[in-house]
Amino acid sequence: MMKKLLLHFLIIIFSLATFQANAQDFSIKQADKYFERTYYSKAIPLYEEAITRKSEANSIRNLANAYFYTFDFKNAEKWFQFLLKNNKEVMDDAHIFKYYQSLKAQKKYKLADTVFQNHLLEASEKNNHLQSLVYLENVEAIGERYSLKNLPLNTEKSEFFSGVYQDQVLISSTKEQKGLFAKIYYWNNLPYLNLYSIPSDSLETENSKLFAEELTTKLHESNAVFTKDGKTVFFTRNNYLNGKKEKDTANVNQLQIYSAQLENEKWTNITLLPFNNKNYSFEHPALSNDGKTLYFASNKPGGFGGFDIYKINTSDFTSPQNLGELINTPKKEQFPFIDAEGNLYFSSNGHPGFGLLDVFIAKPTTNGFQKPDNVGLPLNSSYDDFAFYINPKTKNGFFSSNRPSGKGSDDIYQIHETKLLIIEDCYQLLKGKVFDKTTQELLTNAKVVLFENEIAIDSLTTNATGTFSFKMNCNSSFQVMATKEKYTKDEKSFNTSSQRKKENLAELYLLSEKAIAERKQQELDREKERLQQQKIEQEKAQQEQVKQIIDNEPSIVTKNDKIFIETEPIYFDYDLWYIRKESRKTLNKVITLLQKYPKMKIEIGTHTDIRGNNKYNLELSQKRSDAVMEYFNENGINLERLKAVGYGETQPIIHCETEDSCTEEQHEINRRCEFVIKSFK
Repeated sequence: MMKKLLLHFLIIIFSLATFQANAQDFSIKQADKYFERTYYSKAIPLYEEAITRKSEANSIRNLANAYFYTFDFKNAEKWFQFLLKNNKEVMDDAHIFKYYQSLKAQKKYKLADTVFQNHLLEASEKNNHLQSLVYLENVEAIGERYSLKNLPLNTEKSEFFSGVYQDQVLISSTKEQKGLFAKIYYWNNLPYLNLYSIPSDSLETENSKLFAEELTTKLHESNAVFTKDGKTVFFTRNNYLNGKKEKDTANVNQLQIYSAQLENEKWTNITLLPFNNKNYSFEHPALSNDGKTLYFASNKPGGFGGFDIYKINTSDFTSPQNLGELINTPKKEQFPFIDAEGNLYFSSNGHPGFGLLDVFIAKPTTNGFQKPDNVGLPLNSSYDDFAFYINPKTKNGFFSSNRPSGKGSDDIYQIHETKLLIIEDCYQLLKGKVFDKTTQELLTNAKVVLFENEIAIDSLTTNATGTFSFKMNCNSSFQVMATKEKYTKDEKSFNTSSQRKKENLAELYLLSEKAIAERKQQELDREKERLQQQKIEQEKAQQEQVKQIIDNEPSIVTKNDKIFIETEPIYFDYDLWYIRKESRKTLNKVITLLQKYPKMKIEIGTHTDIRGNNKYNLELSQKRSDAVMEYFNENGINLERLKAVGYGETQPIIHCETEDSCTEEQHEINRRCEFVIKSFK
């Protein structure tokens, strides 16, 4: 019995599990159908009820897309992140880009950039990406360019600017229509858009009213533009005409562009323009100032990807021309507007922006438009910013945004442009003066060169004020050098920071050649004076030292302004130059003194008597001096300290008139050897 009950219980559990699984499959299949029909608001709850993390990746991707299309970026991020981690094969570039946009919409810029660089950026595009980041920093650095005012006409539903007609402002709104057959747009679970109008001078006091009953259908109408005479309108509507709805091959009713004429205050002759195609969207018409060219956005084949902006001649509405890759990108370009000066404004998520759709401006050229620029903050945000309009004379206008700080899904903002769009790279200023170093006067006609990382990038010549000024990139290394003819140069080095428009100051001082020569002469004069003084001091010191030596050495005496080493007489035999044995003791005493004073230099002077002729006596005395010097050298005295001079009979001690007038002893006294101290160094 128990076994039967247990078996019965298991069968019930299995049946419930099977029923639950079948119910989940049914919910997912139903959600997939809603998703294919772009009924995202109806698909999301079914997916959330049935999907688990083990469900098919394609269904999870549909849920992520549905959240993205309904601007729930937190949940979109959650499921895109899950897929990138667990089912990367279903995350192609288009879906990774949606993940990236979901992160930017939440201002998770660092994480978004990481996703972009790791999954979307080709190596060859790295420089362009880095340049776009710098570009956005430069746009952001301008500050707030517009004052914004959220208009009272906005509600918790969707309102966005759709044109100007005479004194009326047109808005597209999901304002709910009363009646039994009012339809819901299941993309976002709101009513379909219709065109409403409100007097431009009563935007804060009056309620909007339906613009034209005859243009209103049960589907979307938006974005109207009028010819200057006000009798023709071009507007966007789902593919619906004369009560008949046309769908594409995927059963989706695409947007198309229509025209209508004003007759008897009624809009008649509603016409689907011939360039439309039921399989693709054509939207957001805009007119050139002369009315000859209609601009619009379309995702038709042959473009650069996503939505592109096209132009077409209004005379025949044939052969639309793509505005080219300077304007269009592989992403979305929509909501064109041409102002009275011919500037093209449009919204894009393909050009460098702050998230989702940003507004851009492209100025006109003879052949088209310049490269577009982001119009800046606070008009652009991390959410969709679109449907821009401005009067270039008054600088007043409108735009629309679904930023979370608004009142509803889309809100209209009144704007006033307060600051010019001047996009500049981060720079700092270098301001300085060039002086004459000697006179401190400012120098004119001095050449000043600016180097960045040792490469000359700019130069100028100082004027009468002697000043200079340069612009420099932020976060770099610079040198500034000043030169002038007949002057020395001066230079300074420094690094710039990331602080924009910071002023750096530099003063450069040049020395003239004349001043250099004068300074050099002054230095020479000072050096000469110093050397003279040093010499005097050295001589005084030397004299003092000599005096001390003389005082301390009894054998050193001064005679007739000469300093001698006083020794016992050293005599030579007549007519000979050999040193006597008894004289060596005396010479050894001189050697001892020379050893005591190793820097002392002496002169060995020898003399003869008058016997013999002068020449002979000179040669004899020189031989005697040489003999003494040789003896000193043999006993370790360096020859450089010695000088041998033979004086012959020229300097007798005893004057003899004739050989016989002096005794032998007197002649012997004249035959002497003297030691004169020449230097004590």
